[in-house]
Amino acid sequence: MPLRRALPALLVGACAARLTPSAGPPLQPGPALIVIAESWHTEICLPAHALASTALAPVRAGAPSAAAFSFGFGLESWMRADRHGLTEAFEALTGGVAVVSIRALHGAVPPGAEEAIALRLLAGGIVAIAAFVVGQMRVPVPPSLPPGAGLRLVPSVIAYSLRFTCNTWVTRALAEAGLPVPFAGIVLRGQAMAAVRAEAVRQAGAPGPAEPGTPERQP
Repeated sequence: MPLRRALPALLVGACAARLTPSAGPPLQPGPALIVIAESWHTEICLPAHALASTALAPVRAGAPSAAAFSFGFGLESWMRADRHGLTEAFEALTGGVAVVSIRALHGAVPPGAEEAIALRLLAGGIVAIAAFVVGQMRVPVPPSLPPGAGLRLVPSVIAYSLRFTCNTWVTRALAEAGLPVPFAGIVLRGQAMAAVRAEAVRQAGAPGPAEPGTPERQP
């Protein structure tokens, strides 16, 4: 198969993964993060105020007016390219140096988001995700660019490969936060968003933490 057609075929091929909701511990009330998808790429969006006491607090320094921040992972040459041609497609197939991306946002999600799914987290979930993101950075956390100014790209300690893509990274971050989201074998956008959607379905029927003086629900 010619290279021009090989990458789209590979990216579409595994998108039919079907995942079923699984059990998990009680969640905090209210959405805590949003997973977004753009083209073949997925990212995690966190509200700016939630980062204040986390390892990601420095990103607010360059964008104090931002409503939220989006974090992602990808092949450096792909993330830096203005246009994606055969060179970037070949490198996406063979793997290479990766970066962690930071975007300051005017709203809750980037304007180009094609899908957006909100999830609740366990207590300490934001802190855990922030620690995961920072742990992927090869250098200290930089301040972000102002909203709409573009990406801040930070060298990653993990290489990009077809076994560990932006979509693997996103689901791994959710798992690090304690959500029952699979990440092993997650390679493509369709697989990642199916896993996130299954978790959203599970959460829709999951109780939050009991209020003080309220008896726990019996199984």
